[in-house]
Amino acid sequence: MAKDLPKQGRNQKSDRPTHEQIAQSAYQIFLERGRPEGHAQEHWLEAEAQLTAAAAQQQPARTNQLQKMQHIERRAQFGS
Repeated sequence: MAKDLPKQGRNQKSDRPTHEQIAQSAYQIFLERGRPEGHAQEHWLEAEAQLTAAAAQQQPARTNQLQKMQHIERRAQFGS
């Protein structure tokens, strides 16, 4: 599916998808729907929404993992 594209090329400044990622995903949507003409903007917006939602779902997991690592480091530092 279009939202299963690899994460490489992710924008370094934020978790927003890159132009290239959106273009690849929009093209995949175009192909999956039988190559309909006249829906490029719709496919682009759908691809952008899918990729942005996928990044947002992953963000809490990364934050939680960082918090766990910081807790472990504090415990090791203070010997508790």
